[in-house]
Amino acid sequence: MPEISKHMFESACHDLHCSTILHPWDRSCWTSSIDTYKASFIGSAKFYALIHLVQNLVRGKKLLKKDELKKAGEYYLRSTVMGAMISGTCVSIGCLLRLLIGRKFSYYTYILIPNTINGLFILLEPPSRRGLIINLFSNLVIEYWLKTLHRAGHINVTKSKQTLLFMVGSALLFYVMRLEGDKKNRTPLLWLFTPERVRRKTDDSKNICPHEGPCSKYILKGSAIYFATGLAFTLAKTVLPRLRAPLKAVSSLRSRHLDMALFFGSYIGIYRAVVCYLCRKRGYDSALYALPAGYIAGLSFLFKPNLGFAIAALTGAFKIYSTTLYEKNILSDRLHLPVLLYCACQGLLFHTRFMHLDVCPSYVVNLIRSVTNGKSEVIYKSMLESLNLVSL
Repeated sequence: MPEISKHMFESACHDLHCSTILHPWDRSCWTSSIDTYKASFIGSAKFYALIHLVQNLVRGKKLLKKDELKKAGEYYLRSTVMGAMISGTCVSIGCLLRLLIGRKFSYYTYILIPNTINGLFILLEPPSRRGLIINLFSNLVIEYWLKTLHRAGHINVTKSKQTLLFMVGSALLFYVMRLEGDKKNRTPLLWLFTPERVRRKTDDSKNICPHEGPCSKYILKGSAIYFATGLAFTLAKTVLPRLRAPLKAVSSLRSRHLDMALFFGSYIGIYRAVVCYLCRKRGYDSALYALPAGYIAGLSFLFKPNLGFAIAALTGAFKIYSTTLYEKNILSDRLHLPVLLYCACQGLLFHTRFMHLDVCPSYVVNLIRSVTNGKSEVIYKSMLESLNLVSL
């Protein structure tokens, strides 16, 4: 994919009408907004339906309560409106900025600034979900930076380095998660596994490990459950799109489709085994055991290397640590730093999708395509045509 520089963009697009590269489906800014917002609401509704469905299924029986069902419906609507408004206002703000600067486009007012401003729609999400989204976008920005540095030859992001990053991140993440295990309200974090709280010596239990029953059963059960989860996820991703030809879908399965299951199963199994071993060896439980357990369990990453996972483990630990800083008033919540961080991350990632596609995280490309219901592809193609880069 072509790298689009500031000089290249402004040389070709500076004087273009906004309908050429912002809303090519309609010349009028006003009437084009009907299609824009319609597509945005449809795309967002589809995208968040799957996400909320998976998240609610994980909650299990808790969702069956009337209040929980109402809350789930409300959260889905809020996410849909947020996605639709971010997607739709990107075009609206872009048109407005072009008008304000003398009916001209600039490299930064095209995508970057509009999507930084409309990042404020994150406030439509409830605080419990807001933190998860901000953490995700922070991870994606780090992934983009690492890919950029790798492309420039400044660093070499090898499989072994990604594994080491994941091992360190897992160790720190499990440690801080166990430290806050006694809190009534834990930091919202979307991760593969939530470790059990530290068992205190004062607990009314003869077991020194952070679980009930035999260690072998605890380890094997956890490993089997997460192996099955990883396998189900892979099968759903592989088979569901080919349901019209089930035999062909089943015949397409290969041994590599076990990678996710092996990653999940061994990750949890190794972590639990090391914690239980240290508890038995030392005679008591401690949050510190999460450090070697998480580090060794991180070797499971070799089954399914993914730069996003490696980054998420480390940033998850820093997120929980930042919660502690807020609680101790070291960081002030008056500045709304997380919201400002999200706005900056969203603007940069959307800009990257159009100007630096070769280093843009694939999740961002799929996200934008989904919530715009395909309009982003139309806009991108129109921009390439204006730059005479379609053949590239």
